[in-house]
Amino acid sequence: MPVCKICLKSYQTLRYRSSRVCVCGRCTNDLNKYKQVAEKAYHEAKQMLERGIIRRAQSDLLSPKPSWIHEKATRLLQDPSSEVERAFPGWVNGLVADPANRSKIFKIIRAERRGLLHLDRPHRWGYPKNWAEVAKAIRKLDRFTCVACNATGVELHVHHIVYASNYGTHQKTNLVTLCRSCHELEHKRVFDKGENMANTDLVPED
Repeated sequence: MPVCKICLKSYQTLRYRSSRVCVCGRCTNDLNKYKQVAEKAYHEAKQMLERGIIRRAQSDLLSPKPSWIHEKATRLLQDPSSEVERAFPGWVNGLVADPANRSKIFKIIRAERRGLLHLDRPHRWGYPKNWAEVAKAIRKLDRFTCVACNATGVELHVHHIVYASNYGTHQKTNLVTLCRSCHELEHKRVFDKGENMANTDLVPED
């Protein structure tokens, strides 16, 4: 069964599945609901690690352990932030790789590492100047087929899994090809006449 790359759970079907994207419906909804860049999640994870380091050091000081352990615990309590910076990369990598960790923090970190979500607030909003080329490449990667209903030979749009307005990136791992009907269903509205009708969103002639 396919595995969602955000929650690491197996499903019979995924909301978006392609050669580069595997995301379930719940994670898609959650990431758009969070409306949060990954920087805050990393900060919260560091705070979690620091609390653990402090608790462990305090426990070591109160236990009948060798003096060198007490000395180490004392040093850690004097400057826990240095130990956090040293231990954080390996610690967070292990937690993110564990399928049991499916809370908000870990979903956001995985999404950032998969290229779906910005690490921090973008300096500029809106679509990149080369969006026409980006959209064309995505449709080609998806074989000019809607990844939701498999429709071909129809008007094709390029959709952000995590919306750009919710800090989603313009990277190919956050972009999928949808037909107009599936795109409207995703946004729960009918597009106005002329909306998303630029040549970049139409099925190519070649």
